[in-house]
Amino acid sequence: MASTSVSLPPNAPMILGPPIIGVTLNWWLYGIFLMQYFVYVNNSGTKDSKWLQGVVHFLFILDTAQTFMVMDDVFFWFVYNFGDLDKLFIFNVAAIDGPFLDAVITVTVQSVYCWRLWKIGGWKVLPVVAATLALVSAVGGMIAGVHSTIDPTNHDRPALYLWLIATAVTDIVLASSMAFLLLKYRGNRASQSTTMAIIKRILLLTLETNALTAAAAIALVTFFLAPSISPPNSNLFMVLGYTLGKMYSNCFMVLLNQRVYYESPGRKENDTFNSSSSQRSRGIMSRNQEFGVGSQSQTTGQISVIRFTETRTDEPSMLEMDDVRGPKDDFKPLPRAYM
Repeated sequence: MASTSVSLPPNAPMILGPPIIGVTLNWWLYGIFLMQYFVYVNNSGTKDSKWLQGVVHFLFILDTAQTFMVMDDVFFWFVYNFGDLDKLFIFNVAAIDGPFLDAVITVTVQSVYCWRLWKIGGWKVLPVVAATLALVSAVGGMIAGVHSTIDPTNHDRPALYLWLIATAVTDIVLASSMAFLLLKYRGNRASQSTTMAIIKRILLLTLETNALTAAAAIALVTFFLAPSISPPNSNLFMVLGYTLGKMYSNCFMVLLNQRVYYESPGRKENDTFNSSSSQRSRGIMSRNQEFGVGSQSQTTGQISVIRFTETRTDEPSMLEMDDVRGPKDDFKPLPRAYM
């Protein structure tokens, strides 16, 4: 039987490689998401409000469906149509597991971020603006996915640009807002309290995760706009296109599961020990100041050194993640649903 050879174009690595890398990263991130999902179910799932639990389970369903649909794309390109380069530019179901599902996952996570910004910062206009941008980006991604499914050879670029640019702008708005709040709270005198420490932790993690997803969305737009690497010259956009949704869901689960850190028994014991040690040290200092005794011992002539560590005056709890503050600078209880 005569063997047939397929002539590959010069840019074959840029066409064949990115889909494989994107699918591999998608499955890898799905494994991380599964781990975080089970951590959430075992530790926090029964303590959160019903709507927050529903968001987590909804993301689990979407990510699981997307992961298996991605494998169908791999078989379509590299098994059923092996050697047919033209098929590599046909989305198959990638238009659904890519732009469509990514848009749904993104708007779900960003909506929760907007709600958190409203609760922590006490703002109303900015969260509404960010939520509107998130909704616009979701509509753009859904339109792009449906259009590419109907006509696999002709992608709706304006809808894709609307989806990615609005997503990046939304993340930048959220990250900037969280950075502002973080800087605002950093100078607060109550920085040693557990509630303030938890708020700072929330703000810092949200800032980091929003910056990461915004950078990914901007890079994805660049892959589409740059003529030298945009389709059909390359499929580089598939690397981030297959991982964008997973990045959002994983970042969201990190923000939820970091509460386990504050619930660990060892941390509570250390906090209690450090708190009692600090209180004793402060008592010694106050007595020395009262009797005019400096840091130098009068009996031995040696310098006594007292080392202080940042301590917590109250024990952290899951409830404090939900009940942190109200508007302005006063901390007031919030509904349990806050997380």
